[in-house]
Amino acid sequence: MLLPSSRDVRRPRPGPALLPVHAPPSWGGDATAAVLERCLARWRRYETATVDPAVSTHDDMLVDTPEGRAHYRHVGLSALRLITEAMLLTGRTDPRRILDLPCGGGRVTRHLVKFFPEAEIAVADLDARKVADVVAQFGVTEIKSSKDFSAPLPGAYDLIFVGSLVTHFDAPLFARAVNVMIDALAPGGVLVLTSAGRNWAALAGVQDRDAGLVPQRWWRAALALVGGKKASHRLRVLESDYARHGFGYTEVRSWTKLYGQSYGGSFAAPSWLMRVVEERNDALVIGLKERGFDNLLDATLIQRAG
Repeated sequence: MLLPSSRDVRRPRPGPALLPVHAPPSWGGDATAAVLERCLARWRRYETATVDPAVSTHDDMLVDTPEGRAHYRHVGLSALRLITEAMLLTGRTDPRRILDLPCGGGRVTRHLVKFFPEAEIAVADLDARKVADVVAQFGVTEIKSSKDFSAPLPGAYDLIFVGSLVTHFDAPLFARAVNVMIDALAPGGVLVLTSAGRNWAALAGVQDRDAGLVPQRWWRAALALVGGKKASHRLRVLESDYARHGFGYTEVRSWTKLYGQSYGGSFAAPSWLMRVVEERNDALVIGLKERGFDNLLDATLIQRAG
């Protein structure tokens, strides 16, 4: 299977695919009410539980102020809302095996263990210190995954939640990761994938322009004309690759050195991401919610045929 890239958009689209029927195949009034009641029961039980507030010293996602802690909690709740929407769309409210990838310091994991206390929850992250802390604190199971998604994920999952991960990948790695994640779903399982879409791209452009930056290709002219304006590789990518193809990527050298592979920031328009999923006839896009995660990242809900 060819992997789409930010420069490979002129090849023919895959032929029309006969997609499988959504499960459950029909929703009568009683079935709909039952799904709603099961979702409501989960929320009521969750609200009576105590979410562990302790945050690992290795968790770099927490800003330790009252506002920062409130936001940290909001992000976890945002994940639960997306998962609830997936349950409503599929009618599947009792995932037995769940994967939180990447788990970080447990920003979402701490909520998953309370929302699905009966489920087997697995976690993975490139930072071994964070994984060790999450496993010890929340009693979840660590799995090993390849950082470049060159190998399958172990196991078959009813739910995979992916926070900010593909937001750091170039186009080939982004597409490969999405396919590996879909392959790791059990029949009927759901992938909740978050990505940096057009909202994030627009914010990035505004930030750089407000900072007085210019696209990198203008660097020499800007230096001569206005006396040393700083250049932005990100602006150049947004105005070229992203504008033309719906995908842009900028590498962060310090991250690349840290992880041993190209690592940075990606911008993926919903249309580009749909091209990735279109390559498969065993995956259904059941939802797209722009700014659905933390009111910043897009959330795409993908179900494996079953």
